[in-house]
Amino acid sequence: MKFIGQKRCTPVLLMYLVLGMGIFAQIFSLILSRGSFLKNIVYDFSRFTDFFDHVRRFYLGLDLVYQEGMHACFPPLAYCIYFLLSRILYVDNIGDPEGLAVSGSGMLIICMMTAVFSIFFVFAFDRLSSVPQSAAKKLLTLLVFCSYPFWLAIERGNMSQYVLILLMYAMAFRDSDRKVERETALILIAFAAGLKLYPAIFGVLYLAEKRYREAVRLMVYGILFFFLPFIFFQGVDGFRIFLRNISAVGSGTTGITIAGLCGRIAEAVGVDLALGHLAGRILSMLYLGIVVLFCFLNKKSWQTIALLTSLMIIFVAASGTYCLIYWVIPFLCFMNEMVRRKSYRKLDYVYAVLFALVFVAYPVQALGSSGMLYAALYLLVFVILTDQVIVLVQGRKTRMRKGE
Repeated sequence: MKFIGQKRCTPVLLMYLVLGMGIFAQIFSLILSRGSFLKNIVYDFSRFTDFFDHVRRFYLGLDLVYQEGMHACFPPLAYCIYFLLSRILYVDNIGDPEGLAVSGSGMLIICMMTAVFSIFFVFAFDRLSSVPQSAAKKLLTLLVFCSYPFWLAIERGNMSQYVLILLMYAMAFRDSDRKVERETALILIAFAAGLKLYPAIFGVLYLAEKRYREAVRLMVYGILFFFLPFIFFQGVDGFRIFLRNISAVGSGTTGITIAGLCGRIAEAVGVDLALGHLAGRILSMLYLGIVVLFCFLNKKSWQTIALLTSLMIIFVAASGTYCLIYWVIPFLCFMNEMVRRKSYRKLDYVYAVLFALVFVAYPVQALGSSGMLYAALYLLVFVILTDQVIVLVQGRKTRMRKGE
């Protein structure tokens, strides 16, 4: 299939067009506003606060990392990495995260980490993508990397950047013909879960596909990566504080998770916030059950990957707009299927537009800076679920006719 110079508008070409126009609109707005448009994209020019706030904790002492507050909510493996990085920074300005972010050593380490992320993202994108033309693939990589969620992930210095790289390689290796690559995929998923917990949901794929031995090994790797590092963080007591912090983080109305939305709605209509969160948790568990069910009913499809990835964004206790970078994984899986196809459904064009809008929907202040992106995400998830129900019902009717 040719992308550059082709006359027929395919879903893939449509995605290129929407992504390109979206990126152009953002850059044009930046120029016209003399940079003030950035306020619609980043939170508060926080100078990589997600990175430096966690690094700073190590100068309080290892035993106090989880005790400092609810935002110390990463698994201990992540803090082991933060500890090693903290050794590079000077001690004299470590007590002030803002000062640390503009220090020479602070800026150096951020530049190095951003460079590492950028390089590995390009390689991971190339490995996971089946777009045949080199020029088309490079253009797609550039468009996605310049999108709003990636700007925000880099501005926050969030660990999600590196979790994305691990998961992209894991998805690329998962069905490899080489045994070592399939085993590497298990280790990468387990390591990613050791950094952010929720990538563990991809273990459902192995169960749904009846790859039970791999699922067991994945579980073993995951247990080791999650529990062993607690040795350095007060052991059992550190684990208890970690659970408490996780629960506290999910008690607010920040982010656009299912629970967060229910909390916001409860506040808007004057209902008790606790009741809103209870409704959110019930709906979240219901959505989890639906996604897992679809995984077992429709094992090999990009829709399954998309629904599992959505759990990492809207099911978790708290989620920022930067978490939308995870949507690259189902985005590429969808692209790969469109590349292989010779005919398309009308719905494929809807998918193409919505996938692109998750990355480049123009910010509307009335909905919050990221409201349009999440609106596209929730609408895309709804369309996927509806489509899957229709496919399953039609398949059941077909089997019943054959049985007659």
